Parts: sequence; structure tokens; C-alpha cells
Amino acid sequence: PINPNADKEDVLMLYDERSSLPSDRQVAHDAEYEGDIPHTDAVSATSNCDAMNVVFMNNPGSKLRQCVAVVGGQYQGYHIQRWMRLVGEGPKGKIDTNAPLRVTGRMTKSSGYDELMYPKSNLLSMHREIMLTYLTNLDEIRKELGSILKKIAIDNTVIVSTVNQGQSELLMNFVCSSRSRGFDLQNFIVFPTDEFSKELAEGMDIATYYAEKLMASIPNQEAARYGDQTFGLIMMAKVICVQLVSELGYDMLFQDVDILWYKNPLSYFHDKTSAIANFDVYFQDDGSRQERYAPYSANSGFYYVRNNERSKLLFRTMLYSGDLIFACRSHQQILIALLAEANSLTGLKVKVLNRDENEFPGGYHYHMKKNFMKEFATGKIDPYIFHMSWTLNKDDKLKFLRQMGMWYVNEDCIGKEVGGDIISTCCSVEPLFTCQYRDKPSIKSCADSPPKDKGGLSFW
Repeated sequence: PINPNADKEDVLMLYDERSSLPSDRQVAHDAEYEGDIPHTDAVSATSNCDAMNVVFMNNPGSKLRQCVAVVGGQYQGYHIQRWMRLVGEGPKGKIDTNAPLRVTGRMTKSSGYDELMYPKSNLLSMHREIMLTYLTNLDEIRKELGSILKKIAIDNTVIVSTVNQGQSELLMNFVCSSRSRGFDLQNFIVFPTDEFSKELAEGMDIATYYAEKLMASIPNQEAARYGDQTFGLIMMAKVICVQLVSELGYDMLFQDVDILWYKNPLSYFHDKTSAIANFDVYFQDDGSRQERYAPYSANSGFYYVRNNERSKLLFRTMLYSGDLIFACRSHQQILIALLAEANSLTGLKVKVLNRDENEFPGGYHYHMKKNFMKEFATGKIDPYIFHMSWTLNKDDKLKFLRQMGMWYVNEDCIGKEVGGDIISTCCSVEPLFTCQYRDKPSIKSCADSPPKDKGGLSFW
């Protein structure tokens, strides 16, 4: 995502042919001969560029002495090589100013720590078994799923989620809140990973596709914390469902179940008059600027995909990278690396919906932007969605949602098997507010509640 005030930053242009210099004769003369480097606007600077290679850069570490080398007269390259003065490998790597420069991976932090974890034999075997089941049953899966998508799709678009029993309350909350606000979920399909979640979704009149053989390896409990092994396995379910829908030719909005709608987000992505209407994929900005998330910081829990050969290849490649997802325990980390490669290889047009805009807020705003959340709580922000990301586990999500007035599931339905008319039994028309923590954002003051963080002061 472009940082604020990027339009005020200078760009250094290098021209490798005299004929590519700007049409403005004075600017071209000053650029070619000795003297001060001339300033001009982007249109003038690129007026004779038939092709242009663009490099986005920043110094990832305040103490890192970073240099940039542009090597001319070589075989054309479309990737950046990163060299660092490192000793040690992987998690034992560190900067040593006396060591020679050597090539490193793109996920090596400025401290020297390499955040790319390589899959071991047990993870390779696990991924191989999943892929074997997938490929053996693919024709049957495509036929069954294709008939469902054909019935529910609107304008060739479907909304996709996956859920296991451990996250089922969050699915209920999304459906209950959407019904309360009058949203039509006709083209919403859930890929449950267990029978419990399948029956729950269908009991709320939501379309499902449950490939029992394919989902057999996915745990039915929630992850104890972000990034643990259960979390990594659940992420594989996200990969499979998106890839299947993609291969069947549909545009899709993928979203995690810890999301609430305030306006139907499809209206944003289907606006053909929008200045950003021609992108292939759109991602919520995660907000984090960790080095392993460069260059996009894309949140893998809310994104829209236009179906074409470029996006199909992206998600096919993602499916084949499941062993890396298991090893790194991060769907997001691997997806961002593949987005960068797809942008280079196929010209995939990637748009990240900037965290500094108001339409698609999430956990970054909840935990880092106090003034924004006060405006949100008082109705001064008009978002499409809110995504309760950046949260350690499900228990915290539920507590934060409750005190933000985002919870719509009756207490008697939480963690229990519910039959009959689930909508009328479990869904509240109005949000069910309860205070949890005084130091976290809330729609009303929770000053009398304990703090989440030691010594935390009241949000209000």
C-alpha cells in the first residue's frame, strides 16, 4: 500500500537511452549533462518511456546502513536481490558488520533473522496426503460444487467463508448481524470442515459445500492462539475453498467469519466507475508493516478476486504451497510472497485498501488507532465492514465484539448444538452489549471493568 503523502515524495528516474529522456528539452538537457538533477512531474518524466521498471523501497531498520546498486548492461532482471552482512542461518542469523555481503532471502529481517521456515518431512507428508485426496476426488468435487455455485451466484459472484466447530459462533454472529441489518446472503457459501459446522450453517439457511474426505485433516477446534499448528492447518481450508471457486470461473469475496457488514462490500468492488475498477485482486490492508509482509501487507481474511487466468494461477500456486503454510504457520506470509511473484510473472494487478482510509477497518484500527475508534463508536465513520483481526484467540474476539456492540448471538446458543429455527432461536435483532475491558475500544464507557493489559487506562 502507498504510504500517506507519497505524492510529495521524490522519484529518482534513470534513463538508459537518450531517446527515452523527457520531451521537455530543458529537462532532457539537464538530465543528460552535469549539474543539478532537474525536477519535473510524472507525466513529463515518463513521456518517452516505452517500459518502466519500478522499485518501491524504504529502510526496514533504523540502524541498518542500506545501499542500492543498479547494475547496467546485464541480462534483464525482474526481482530484487538482497545482500546482507550475515553470520548464521535461519533463526540464528544476525548482522555482523565485519562479515562479507552475501545473498539472503526476502523474508530475512533487518536483524538477520530469517522468517521463512522450511517444511520438514512430516509437513511434506501431510501436504502430500491432502493433495492426493484433492486430486483423486477433484472431478467429483468440481461437479458437486459447480452445481451449487450455479444456483446461488449473483452477477457471477459468490461470497466464500470456511469455518470449523471452534469458530462456529463467529459464523453465527456474521449471519445474525447481516440478517438484522437486512443484507441478502443468497450468494454466500460456507465450506465447513466438520459435520457440526455444516448443520449449523444450513440451519441458518446458508449454502454449504462439505467435502468430508478433503477436510478430514482439518482440526474442528479453534486455534489456541494466532500462528499455532492448528491455526496453520485451518489456513489450508481457506486455500482449498478459494482455489476451487476460482477454478470454476467465479468472481469471489473471501472473508473470515470475524467480520461484520455495515454496507454490502460487493457494491464497492462492483462499481465500474471507480478509479480502481480494473484491478485483479483487492485486499484489506492488514496494517502491520512487518518485513515478512512486504510489499503488500495484505490481510488474507478479507479480499475480492476478479476471475481471470492471472488470479487462477495465483490460487493454484497457493494450493501447491501448502507445505510452506504449514511450516510458517501463516497463510498470509506465503500469500503475500506469491502476490509479489504473480505481479512480476503475470502482471497481476494487486490493490491493497489503505489502512489510512475509512472503508475497511479492522484489528489494526482497534488496537492502534484510539481516535479512529472513538469516531467509529460515535457513528462518525461510515465503513463497509469491520474485521476483528489482530486478535490472539477466539475468546478475545468475542469479548471485543461484545463491547463494541457487534455481537448478535444469544448466550444460550454459544458453544452448544442448536436445532430447529436457528435464526429465531439464536439471533438478536439488536446488538448484545456487555463491557469486558476498560482499556479496549467500546461503544460505551467500560471504566468500571478490569484492564486487558496491566495498568491499562480507560479507553473513554
